[in-house]
Amino acid sequence: MSTGLHSSSSFNAAHLNGLPIRVVVSNRQLSWPAGLRLGFTRWDREPSIVLRSPMIDGSGQGVLYCWVPKRALDLRVLDEKQRPHEGDMLSIKSVRTISLVELGLRIAFKNPRKLLAIARLYLAGNHRGVSFRFARCVDELNALTYSRWLAHHRNLSAQENYPPKPPQLLILVTFEKASSAQITASKKSLERQTWTNFRQVERGDLEGFRSKQGGLYLWLNIPAGGVLSDEALERLATPFSSVDVSVVYSDEDRLSLTGKRHKPFLKPAWSPLLARSGWLPIDAALIRLSAVPTVIDLERADIEEVVLAIAGSSGQSVRHLPQILFSRRLARPRPQGPSKAKILGQPKPKITVVVPIRDRPDLLAACIEGLRCRTVGVELDVVIVDNDSCQQQTLDLLRRLQSNGEARIIPMPGRFNFARACNLGVRAARHDLILLLNNDVVPIYPDWLEQMCFELNDETIGAVGAYLLYPDGFVQHAGVTLGAGSIARHSFSFIHPESGEDRGLLRERRDVSAVTAACLLTPRRLWHLVGGMDEDQLAVAFNDVDYCLKLRQMNKRIIWTPYAKLWHHESVSRGKDDTEEKAQRFAREEATMYRRWGAWLRNDPFHNPNLSKVAEDFVLEAFPENLKARSSSWEDGVLNGSMA
Repeated sequence: MSTGLHSSSSFNAAHLNGLPIRVVVSNRQLSWPAGLRLGFTRWDREPSIVLRSPMIDGSGQGVLYCWVPKRALDLRVLDEKQRPHEGDMLSIKSVRTISLVELGLRIAFKNPRKLLAIARLYLAGNHRGVSFRFARCVDELNALTYSRWLAHHRNLSAQENYPPKPPQLLILVTFEKASSAQITASKKSLERQTWTNFRQVERGDLEGFRSKQGGLYLWLNIPAGGVLSDEALERLATPFSSVDVSVVYSDEDRLSLTGKRHKPFLKPAWSPLLARSGWLPIDAALIRLSAVPTVIDLERADIEEVVLAIAGSSGQSVRHLPQILFSRRLARPRPQGPSKAKILGQPKPKITVVVPIRDRPDLLAACIEGLRCRTVGVELDVVIVDNDSCQQQTLDLLRRLQSNGEARIIPMPGRFNFARACNLGVRAARHDLILLLNNDVVPIYPDWLEQMCFELNDETIGAVGAYLLYPDGFVQHAGVTLGAGSIARHSFSFIHPESGEDRGLLRERRDVSAVTAACLLTPRRLWHLVGGMDEDQLAVAFNDVDYCLKLRQMNKRIIWTPYAKLWHHESVSRGKDDTEEKAQRFAREEATMYRRWGAWLRNDPFHNPNLSKVAEDFVLEAFPENLKARSSSWEDGVLNGSMA
């Protein structure tokens, strides 16, 4: 169905709610102005504006494929502050609905491997996964190719106003051993720098500069054959106007034999786990020499060793600049991933397991068997919080578990409230470690809970999440990305672990902003310190994300580990949120989260802003909201969010 031609900066979209559409935006300029995007305004929802990024061609024309959000009122061209765009240079030229067949053909043409992944889900009978990934792939139709993305960002960069240069700093540049041709290429990129206050030195010369006062000496080590962008030194040096900054690293890409840039590597903010494993490369980082501990041998130490020593426990002095400023000619060795922790000679951790239920005795029986027979190395106190179970088989099972001493039963009559169930269970806990566990979760390997407890040996960590798989082997949970799906979305949802779509992250212990309470381990003292879960305003949705963010507000880290791997049937005992009452409840909880954590939802430090939060993981975002240097600390995230 076509809606005809238009020539306006807005379009009434209320009659197209829930339908896929194709939008064409006319632009009478040669380039797309910085910050301008398309946005649906929504009735009675928070956030009230849902932003979408059109695909921009070389002349600045825009095309957008998307589903119209529910409760949408209109579609508008918006400026960088989400206000209606003023002027007649850009206008919505046409809007039409688009068939699923056409969308499927376009997906197949753009990325046939994604269509094969959807087909694999379909053959496995995972229809929810098919729907989820198809919708994300439609949004991916708007993504630019990397070459066009680079050109688009050069245009946007020319329109931006950068902060004043910091006080005059001297950058000392060293080179890794390489062929003469590789060294020549690196030196030529130095000659083109907009920042001219640098000096080429040998690694052995650095020691003399470290001891000089004032912290005015910065060090940059260029890997073999590496090439810097023309503005690299200036962009990397700018954050050092703050004396709190000790390290700044950027994103990178690869150079082909013909000099073509490809394979962008868009990184998260500082994560010591990823740096130690080698997954997070920090080559070509700019380092304040006076911040390097004296125990580090500057002539021989690896860059990762230097930065890890500077970062210490908090890493607040390490900044990530989400801009591609470095191109690598030689591929880095692929990291093998961290080895599983060896738990030897330690006393068994004592853990209270809180399991909220409502009937489904088959699931509960399998869950308890998994705790009793497929969990080793820990001492468990199981608390079952029963929300009005009425099936006789369930009641018989609960009586048997209680009489055998396998579990304690706490009744919770009334309306379903997951947060209240968790709070009740924690109040009854006998141990200092709390495991929140859904009744539809079953362990795969017996040392899963030992591995989660190992992470909490680090006092900077406030909660640990697990690797959850659907029974068909597809990923259900591997951490949470803030701001995706408006509030938050599970990372790598419905991909197969062997597909390679995770770029190796499913093998890595890593920092994340939140994890699901379907399997979440946390200290009881922290639970009480932040007030547990919000049972008044977040009864069902987002209460686990809210809890993790309260921990993050205390500068506690949230860790996801691949070594706690479990099957998860995901909320099969509760049913779908498909009634009007449940939809209204979800909208209220969504609004609560947005009002409470809006700054952080816009700036997940472990998600690169150059990547889409609408399409699938690792899809380029044409209109990143904030490309300023960032750390993974709470205060920095709020500051960046306020500037977005």
